[in-house]
Amino acid sequence: MELSVRDYKRAIADGKLDDWSPKDIERWLHSDIGGIVGQDAACRAAAMIVYNHFERRPSVSLFIGPTGCGKTEIWRALRREYSADNVHIIDASTLTAEGWRGSNKISSIFRSIRPDRRGRCILVLDEFDKVLEPQYGANNTNYSDLIQNQLLRLCDHDTLFFGAGDDSNSALSVDCAGVSVVMLGAFSRLRERKAIGQKHIGFGTATAPAGDIQAEAITVDDLIEYGMRAELAGRINRIVCMDPLTVQDLVRIGQDESNRLSLLLDRPVDIVPDALIMLARIALHKGLGARWMKSKIGTMIDDMIYDDPDAQHYVIEYEPPDADARRQGMFS
Repeated sequence: MELSVRDYKRAIADGKLDDWSPKDIERWLHSDIGGIVGQDAACRAAAMIVYNHFERRPSVSLFIGPTGCGKTEIWRALRREYSADNVHIIDASTLTAEGWRGSNKISSIFRSIRPDRRGRCILVLDEFDKVLEPQYGANNTNYSDLIQNQLLRLCDHDTLFFGAGDDSNSALSVDCAGVSVVMLGAFSRLRERKAIGQKHIGFGTATAPAGDIQAEAITVDDLIEYGMRAELAGRINRIVCMDPLTVQDLVRIGQDESNRLSLLLDRPVDIVPDALIMLARIALHKGLGARWMKSKIGTMIDDMIYDDPDAQHYVIEYEPPDADARRQGMFS
């Protein structure tokens, strides 16, 4: 039986989230509380990862998709409900190795996690494609390879040993047998190349627009060619390729944001349909995604509040794309 929003709230209050089935988790992600729009396949995959994790079947997964499609937002939503003790989101682009600039290492990640959760968490590595880019030091060492070596042991669910650090941290060992690893990345160059290839499959074949990649198109061989160590690529249990959000998805996201602002401001915030569609089309055309959609609406409402903080109703109306140019022309 499908759970209602009230059922979800009661489950959260009763602390019964760990008892949910994969379908329950997916439905929650798409509920008003989870807030994820579209991306059914990705939400289903995330639900299975979480369910298997709590059933003590940790995995290694990779989510690939364009900026703003919801990769990180899915895991932020899960982090909110399963707590930061269970789901840790790390900006992988800041990871470094001994002898390379920066101080955010695999060891510092685990030192920041509660000791009793270190070996049983879901570790989400955002911007993971940046890790695979070469990082050469003065001695011509590729530090990207060194980072991948440590990640390989993590994805093997091995025990990691870290020595004492310069900041007086003591030596540390972490049994990663119960750690699930989720890698997120845009992989823009890889997606563009695969999309071009799909458009030239053969005569009479339906073509896909640039950036629209079939889920089965990204392979382990593609990841190795991109720069991932073969041993690391071979440890990935699941590759999830996410589509760009559609205009309809972005319209719904915009409407949800206006509803959220209405509750936050305790007064109606409305967007006329033409304005909502225009914003969605801009976001889609420029590849800006859901974050831009929400930010743009928030900025427009802030401007209205600045002009009239006591207004009882805020309405975003349609303006043609050249409205700013027209206004500037009036004063030139």
